[in-house]
Amino acid sequence: MKQRKQSLAVITKQGTIRVGLSEILYLEKELRIICVHTRTMVYRYYGTFKNLPECLDRRFCRCHNSFFVNLEKVRVIRRYELELDNGEMIKISQRYYPATRHTYRTFIMSEEEIKP
Repeated sequence: MKQRKQSLAVITKQGTIRVGLSEILYLEKELRIICVHTRTMVYRYYGTFKNLPECLDRRFCRCHNSFFVNLEKVRVIRRYELELDNGEMIKISQRYYPATRHTYRTFIMSEEEIKP
């Protein structure tokens, strides 16, 4: 059984920090900067989304060219937007909408099976 990833290494000019995947609300790409959004902090580093899926686990879904969202933090999915449990709204692009909707439904169904 594959071990679940626990954290994402964020390398900045100030140093390297490990951010727990369960703390991440979403990741956002702004040109060549990746912003890792948590409830209390936004960590920024230079990078691309190209290799990011290898660093994340199945709870993360790409819903837009500029966003990966933590499905554990999604409260509601509507047409072309997600509402996170902190009230933030994340856009879903038309291109990614069908896959995002399917991935979210599969994720919440599998989460229900895990609960005792």
